[in-house]
Amino acid sequence: MNLGGNIKKARKSAGVTQKELAERLQVYQKDISRWENNELTPSAVTLAKICRELNASADKILELDNIGDSTE
Repeated sequence: MNLGGNIKKARKSAGVTQKELAERLQVYQKDISRWENNELTPSAVTLAKICRELNASADKILELDNIGDSTE
């Protein structure tokens, strides 16, 4: 899974800059960059806020929509 790449893709699809997203989430732009480059991972609460701000599906960002019905 490429969480950072998925966040970046969702942000670009929403037409939002890193700076705009940082302002909406009340974090530093550097945090957005680090998330998108997989240097840091946002908390579950922050990820939920990212999804809300970008009108993005958490399933898509977390690639849960690719998981089959099989259980281990």
